Amino acid sequence: MIAIFDYSTSSLSPELKIVTFILFAAAFILYLDTRRHFGGNVKSFIDLLSLFALCMAMGALFRYFGDGTDFGFTTDYSLKWFQSICYLAAGVFYILAAKKLLTLFAVNES
Repeated sequence: MIAIFDYSTSSLSPELKIVTFILFAAAFILYLDTRRHFGGNVKSFIDLLSLFALCMAMGALFRYFGDGTDFGFTTDYSLKWFQSICYLAAGVFYILAAKKLLTLFAVNES
């Protein structure tokens, strides 16, 4: 049972990376489909969530390929830099979406 949690030898590691990519890619596609039904501020909110999901999917894809040394990258100039940049961009889009959500609907102050 402990061997399944060993990062370097477990089959769960690549499988979970693939599942993570599929989930965020599916969320991105779902957001793109959903945005057709809305306009205005709701659409711009969905756009920010779409960009978040896209960045997370790309980060997960870079994570799956690791350093990328198998196809030309070096350990100094690896795909892990792109993964980090994607995750940072995703964080920014997520914060912008949260800010947009705060102003999306008028608040009744009674």
